Amino acid sequence: MMERWSPFTEMERMWSELDRIFTEAFGRTRPLVARPWPYRPATDIYDTGEAVVVKIAVPGASPENLEVSIEQNTLTIRGRCGYQLSEDEAKKLTWYRREIGTGEFAETFTLPEPVDAEHAQASFADGILTLTLPKVEQARIKRIPVQAHKALAGSLK
Repeated sequence: MMERWSPFTEMERMWSELDRIFTEAFGRTRPLVARPWPYRPATDIYDTGEAVVVKIAVPGASPENLEVSIEQNTLTIRGRCGYQLSEDEAKKLTWYRREIGTGEFAETFTLPEPVDAEHAQASFADGILTLTLPKVEQARIKRIPVQAHKALAGSLK
């Protein structure tokens, strides 16, 4: 399984966990401000044998807010997800919990196999962007049947 490690993701997890601990212990102790790290949506990448499939969680996004491009063996996904409140609306609120990620993002992945970008498909449903990237013919798994040697086949009867 391929999983891209990012120190920023680890820092975000630590930040969120510390925030949760302090909130439970003392209530909200600091103002909610935008974190210095950009939003990074969760991503799954897997191989079906015929295609490389990429699923990326982008809650609150709409198809027109997403841009997908492939150049050579590099996939880039850009977009905006989450929701935003107007300044006037935000000033009237008292937050008790705020965990829904919001913001612009740009993710770039080196694909594990060469893909046929001309036949790639993208769909968006229930906050999940799914890219199906068919592999080029040379990269597809080919099954080769194993046959018994004729001399051995006769002796097995």
